[in-house]
Amino acid sequence: MMQMEYWSQVVQRLDLPAKGAWLVYGLGTLLVLLALLLRRKLTWREYYVTFGIMATAGWLGNIVLFFQLDLLDSGDPSIGGIADIIVFTLAPSSIALLYLNFYKPNIKWIISLIFTGMAFVMEYCLTALGFFTQKGWHVWYSIPLYFVLFFFFLPWHLRYVRGKTEVHVNYVAKPPRGK
Repeated sequence: MMQMEYWSQVVQRLDLPAKGAWLVYGLGTLLVLLALLLRRKLTWREYYVTFGIMATAGWLGNIVLFFQLDLLDSGDPSIGGIADIIVFTLAPSSIALLYLNFYKPNIKWIISLIFTGMAFVMEYCLTALGFFTQKGWHVWYSIPLYFVLFFFFLPWHLRYVRGKTEVHVNYVAKPPRGK
């Protein structure tokens, strides 16, 4: 009897039936599969670094917007469940990987606007279904953040990971000792 109660509490802590979580599970699965299957021009190293950076950025955004500023809630705000892991780890990383796989400098504006629109629609749907609860934040506030991410940060990030950003250091080379 005691063991059954323990496992029911574990399942409850996973917050599986959170309002609107079915969309999180569906989109999360779709995004991860697309990010893996549509791997066109990124190396596994670029995947690994981008996944880590974007997952960290997702959780930092969660900490700032959801806890520090208390502008939003997700799922059951008193616990962090599986849906939160998908929303703040897998989704941002998968979207960034998809973007970088389709990124071309000559169509930067177009692809940035498309991905900004897609991210906005996903956030809007999660809010409309009740997974995200707004407490001072409006969905359209995210549009400039998404655009900066896609237009500026991710292209710079890709150049940096590939070692194509130059660091300018002004120094005078000294001859080796003894010569």
